[in-house]
Amino acid sequence: METRGFSVWISGNWTDWAQVYHTGDLPDAPPVLNIRLPLRHPQTYVEQDDSTLVYLTYENNVCIAIRVFTKLEIAGDQLGTLTSLLYPCYTEFMAARHEHALNEMMNRIRDVTQLLDLTELLERILASALAVIPYESIGVLWSYDPELDALKVKARAGEMGEEMLQMRMKPGEGIIGKTYVRGEPRLYDNMRILEEDVGNMSEENRRHLYAAYQFEDVCSIISVPIKVEGQTECVLIFYQKGAVPLFGESEVRLLQSFADQVSIAITNAKLYAHLSEQNKALIRRDEIHSSLMKLSLQNKGVGSIVGELSRVIGLPLTFVDFIGNEWHPRRTEADKEWGMQRLLKLYQSLSSPDYLTVVPGAAQEPSLYLYPIASARQCLGYLMLRSERALTALQLMALEQGSSILALELMRKQSLAEFYFKKTQQYFNDLRLSKESGEYWERSGEVGIGPATRISVGLLEFPEPADPSALSTMTLQLISYLRDTMTLPVMPVAFGSERRVTLLLISPETYGAGQLERKLITCISDWVKKSGMLLYGGLGSIRTGMDAVNTSYQEADKALAYQKARGEMLVIRYAEIGVNRLFIRQPAEDMEAFIAEVFEPLRTAKGQAAMLEETLITYMACGSSASRAAAELHIHINTLYQRIRKIEELLGMSFGSQEHLLHLQLACYLRQTRPLERRQ
Repeated sequence: METRGFSVWISGNWTDWAQVYHTGDLPDAPPVLNIRLPLRHPQTYVEQDDSTLVYLTYENNVCIAIRVFTKLEIAGDQLGTLTSLLYPCYTEFMAARHEHALNEMMNRIRDVTQLLDLTELLERILASALAVIPYESIGVLWSYDPELDALKVKARAGEMGEEMLQMRMKPGEGIIGKTYVRGEPRLYDNMRILEEDVGNMSEENRRHLYAAYQFEDVCSIISVPIKVEGQTECVLIFYQKGAVPLFGESEVRLLQSFADQVSIAITNAKLYAHLSEQNKALIRRDEIHSSLMKLSLQNKGVGSIVGELSRVIGLPLTFVDFIGNEWHPRRTEADKEWGMQRLLKLYQSLSSPDYLTVVPGAAQEPSLYLYPIASARQCLGYLMLRSERALTALQLMALEQGSSILALELMRKQSLAEFYFKKTQQYFNDLRLSKESGEYWERSGEVGIGPATRISVGLLEFPEPADPSALSTMTLQLISYLRDTMTLPVMPVAFGSERRVTLLLISPETYGAGQLERKLITCISDWVKKSGMLLYGGLGSIRTGMDAVNTSYQEADKALAYQKARGEMLVIRYAEIGVNRLFIRQPAEDMEAFIAEVFEPLRTAKGQAAMLEETLITYMACGSSASRAAAELHIHINTLYQRIRKIEELLGMSFGSQEHLLHLQLACYLRQTRPLERRQ
């Protein structure tokens, strides 16, 4: 059907729309959603002028609307195709939003860190934080008063009434008090979580709160602590207005990173207000922060920031980057005993991520200072330096400044990597499930895959239990290590999703049979030894052609399932599974029942149970050779025949029947290959 043109709109909050494309001469206006939000599935809607609106839904409350200036009927499968085709628009929109949020946050941080008047600073903090959030929100900044042993309002933004100024929240009381005690951010996007934290509010505070605002149009809340020198000093709370909850974990991380930076500004203001004699140190502190922030804003990278921080402190400094699996500068002999896994365990043992760990040196050796780089309960790296004397207040200030800047850099680096993983996963899935030959070879050519290219897929999985907050970091470390050791042409595609890492491998023509698999398995084993982390792994066969990716992926998935069923923390090739591939996803109960059908009856023979089981297993292991089995058991061959007849009698089977023989061979094989704990 011929149309009169169309337009494409995109929104990240179901309300504000930006036009992406328009064709035709007809006037156009932003869509107006008159349906229940949020949308979970694509929908179509015919407007009064017979134009057709198609709503396509994506993650993070992103919706793309297509207006066709003609009345159309669109089938469900066509909606799915449209959603896939416009996925690049979604990814570009999210990338732009992330970049805008980070740039806005950096600019706001620069503004607040220049303030030294504490009252003005606290008011500016709230306004700056609200500017970072992309949604319409109300904000309140609470500050702890030691004399009252309670938190009170220091700044408001939005429609909050003055009645809130009368509130006094004790530590542990309501959302504010519990955030103060927890020292961790929290997202409230449903009533169950909200009721858990507001249930213990005093009646007086509850009365003041609801007199200040009715909260009828508030649908999600974020509460974030601001720490100074490891102790919660303030609490920022944001109430998102609207009909649909829009706050998510990305906003929590963003605000936590902002709060980490704000803590520096609060410390500066307090020192200036209460310790005027340290004015010189404060000026120097600002210079340090400005120089480091300048490097960050100019995207000079972690290495430049570490070099500048080392110059400021006046001591050689080493930074261990958990995200990129790198050392800045390169690791020295003196640092070899401090691997990433040991540093991560040290961080997990601390009662606060802000604590500086001092390891005294032996004899005349200098002490080692270890400072964690952390954000949102996740350790991103460590700063290491050696000094014969205790660090000065200025040096400690510089460490604190540098750690915050590095945390922000690493969080940005990790966010970009996770976003890249999602795009790569979509590309891989499109490649694997592609049905059109022309489309497949066009897409696969982007990573150097042709009709004769030898392809293999590897799947790795971190076992449970594992710290979920560390999985993202460990995934980035693993992929970074494999890319460095395997080289890019051999591994053009690699990404992580939750606990699993997917690798698309290309075997060069110069590689002999099995060389690629051996190299990958060796690299993974080396990483496991260095990191201390364990992995399950499955590797598909090397294949060519259009179905190579999907077939090898399915084989790798089966090999991974086989390793997990056995509890083997190793990488296995699909070809090595052999006959066991028939039982990969067979329920464990069925397997145990099959084995028990053979061996349970043998145990009923008084005094003969052990010898009958041993005889059956040995006889089958000897390929049904009576003479070999008798020799193996050290018994006369006639005794062997007697035992065989006894086994046949107890089982109701005949060793002369091909079907019965196969049944017994399988039972013996499974009994010997099943994990020991499952046979007990």
